[in-house]
Amino acid sequence: MAFRLGVGKSDFEEIRKVGDYYVDKSELLYELVENAGNKVTLFTRPRRFGKTLTMSMIDNFFNVRKDSHAIFDGLDIMKHPDFCKEWMNSRPVLFISLKEADGNDFELAYDKLKHGLRC
Repeated sequence: MAFRLGVGKSDFEEIRKVGDYYVDKSELLYELVENAGNKVTLFTRPRRFGKTLTMSMIDNFFNVRKDSHAIFDGLDIMKHPDFCKEWMNSRPVLFISLKEADGNDFELAYDKLKHGLRC
């Protein structure tokens, strides 16, 4: 069986829909809400270690504007049906990515930052 790796992709929904290889990290969603006890969580990882992909997974799970049941089907998070019923697609989400906010001057970087804001 051949797997598509999807190198460089950071959109969780796209990866799941096209069937690219994905290491299931969905249990993190349950841990963040049920066990962490934090008001704020900071994801610090080196460059190219999946921060944006993790944020995309979080967005797809919680975002009230989406219906994400199909893309989470078969993942570990679905082993918590009561949690999924309460939390999946039930919250407003503000998704900010800084990965494209660069430039040779402030104005260019600021313009790119504005385009990286998704609500």
